[in-house]
Amino acid sequence: MKILHYVDENMLSWSRPWLQLLEEIGKKEGVEQAILCRPGDTLKRQAEKAGFKVFAYKPATAWCPPLCRGFKEILEDFEPDIIHTRLSTASAIAGYWAKKAKIPVVSTVDKYPKGKYYVNSSLLVAPSQAVARHMKDQGFSDEKIVVIANPIRVADYAPKEEERIRLRSAEGVDENTLVLLAMGRFVAWKGFDLLIEAAASLKTEKPFCLWIVGDGPMKEELLQESKKHFAEKKPDKVRFFPFTDDVRPYLWAADLFVQPSFYVPGSGGPEGFSLALVEALAAGLPAVAFDCGGAPDIIKEGVNGWLAEPGNVNSLTSALQRALNHLPNDKMKLQAIKEATKLDVSCIATLYLEVYQSFISPK
Repeated sequence: MKILHYVDENMLSWSRPWLQLLEEIGKKEGVEQAILCRPGDTLKRQAEKAGFKVFAYKPATAWCPPLCRGFKEILEDFEPDIIHTRLSTASAIAGYWAKKAKIPVVSTVDKYPKGKYYVNSSLLVAPSQAVARHMKDQGFSDEKIVVIANPIRVADYAPKEEERIRLRSAEGVDENTLVLLAMGRFVAWKGFDLLIEAAASLKTEKPFCLWIVGDGPMKEELLQESKKHFAEKKPDKVRFFPFTDDVRPYLWAADLFVQPSFYVPGSGGPEGFSLALVEALAAGLPAVAFDCGGAPDIIKEGVNGWLAEPGNVNSLTSALQRALNHLPNDKMKLQAIKEATKLDVSCIATLYLEVYQSFISPK
């Protein structure tokens, strides 16, 4: 089975777990893979370093597939049995040329795109029920959509007590203080302003602090929100940390993960699927999230986390309150890891191999 993985980008924030998935798929006997991406930047180098055959191609007119004849030449060179695409332009280009060549195209749909880019795809893979519903609303039938979550390598996030102690000590946080952790880009639909407001409304005798890891255009606004709600009372209650390539030390040091993203008209959201949420569960963190996007596929109320009404500060405060009342909780920690284990690369690779095989006739 020859698989061509096509993503029309040269840099991906999720390149590491994606390449790990492809590595796992490649362990299956008889599977040969190649990656097609744009030249330049980091993705091509990362893929080559991981041992993949890589084709580099920059479409001259990405939004006009018939003019992207360079893709046709790559098809003729590699002769794949199946093409697996990520993101809209790759799906449009691959779909056009693969239809002519009679090659099936499996397209993973990561967000909430327009359906026109996927009309020639043989099957759409949605990472969550929310994305599946969106594609159904775009006119695709149930038979043409399957839900397969995006994976991580769960073992990489196994809790490390020594790292927890090290970072908490460095930040002057004792073991009796609960650390609430959130991370992401500072934009409106990520909801960090709502999280700060909700945290300020908590009524609990348990000591806690809120750590926010990230950066973005709303940074100054969020700093002001923090000062507004906490400066006079407890200025050290909210701490900001810059983006980092390795978020695991923060996950290991925390006690609760919070994902406050939701739909904001004109801004974006919610998360079609959140790898950060799965990473948190794999690190043993119960989570609080708004009941939208991919979160309800992962969070089970009172089992491995708590859900709140999207965009509602009072509901978020209530969910955080329920969390603090239950933490620390070893049972929920184990349930969080158990849920994440279902989304390990080994499990998801098996599901994709079954999908690929369904399109390939026995020889």
